[in-house]
Amino acid sequence: MGIFSKFKRYNFNMASSKAVDLFQQGEYEKSKDIFLQLLKMNYAPVECNDYLFEIYYNLGDLDNALLHLNNSLEINPNNIDNIINKGIVLYELDKNDEALEYYNNALLLDDRNENARVGKLSVLVEQGKYDEAKSFYNSIVVNTNEDYILAMYATLLYVLNMLDDALKYSNKSLQINNNNVEYWNTKGLILSRLKKYDESLKCFNYALSLNPNHINSLINKGSLYDELSEYDEAIACFNKALQINANDVVAWANLSNSYRLSKDYDNSIMSIDKALKLNPNDEILWDKKGLYLDEMTKYDEALICFDKALEINPKSINVLINKANTLFHLKRFNEALNVIEKAFSLDGNCRDIALVKIKILKELNMNNEADILEKEAKDMPEIEDRSLIHGKLFY
Repeated sequence: MGIFSKFKRYNFNMASSKAVDLFQQGEYEKSKDIFLQLLKMNYAPVECNDYLFEIYYNLGDLDNALLHLNNSLEINPNNIDNIINKGIVLYELDKNDEALEYYNNALLLDDRNENARVGKLSVLVEQGKYDEAKSFYNSIVVNTNEDYILAMYATLLYVLNMLDDALKYSNKSLQINNNNVEYWNTKGLILSRLKKYDESLKCFNYALSLNPNHINSLINKGSLYDELSEYDEAIACFNKALQINANDVVAWANLSNSYRLSKDYDNSIMSIDKALKLNPNDEILWDKKGLYLDEMTKYDEALICFDKALEINPKSINVLINKANTLFHLKRFNEALNVIEKAFSLDGNCRDIALVKIKILKELNMNNEADILEKEAKDMPEIEDRSLIHGKLFY
């Protein structure tokens, strides 16, 4: 190697060290510029692409993050960390089928990798494949001391209603990191669902002592007050959350529910309309508005909301049930039966669907069919209530 080549290599190494230092200091733009120049000169392409992936990811530019991640994987396709990272990025881009493929690929390389396991579980939960998610979880033995992974398991198992295990992992995550506001918020949610309301409230209050502006804890504390029928306290929590972020859809949606529970329907509709203005493509929000209008006996307006929800998700069982109920209230029994049959075709083993169908059949004097279904319905599971979860499940 000649003197010039040695000098160039020395300068490259110096530049790389400078870029790494800037990255560690959070100076992502400056670090990015150096790594891009080094990459143009084909210096350490794997290292440069890996750092550029992290830089773009931290800057929220997922498309460019994915570009550099793909570059690294072309050079080293069996790098399990990058395979998992690609799963994470695809998950955040709502490309869940592709994300699941990469998590499965990672598990083929190492079936005990907890990042790959929790990633796969997250995708299955996000897709609503709860039975498959439970089956996958039951097939593994969790073995990690990483607090964020333990907290992820706690959150996912809370969604799956596997509350004993959820609480176990929540407690373990807090034993490792007692000052993480998200972990206390998660424990509060789990305890609330276990109906341990005093303990739950202590968790939300502790989370808010760590960060008084933590919107999720304020919202979940408000929801807890709703459970306790303390609607003024609930409304105060949601309003405080909205003072912090007036565009928080979940806060508006929960505020609308508190007003509904306190029979203040005007403010309930105003609040759900605020949520829908911010997110008009949310099936659950349209469904909630339809339910509120049904309670107000504004059945025709309720049907419009259910139809909008079904435009977004034609296979929503909850919406089909609610639409059938509203048609029942209008005494449009044949139409109600057609709608509930659609729900039944999606899930023939659901008590909620069966009970609606039974009352419709009785109104249509189809009593034999109603009696048979009534006996079968006793052994059918109920639909678990859908919570409004704040965003994706990764911390």
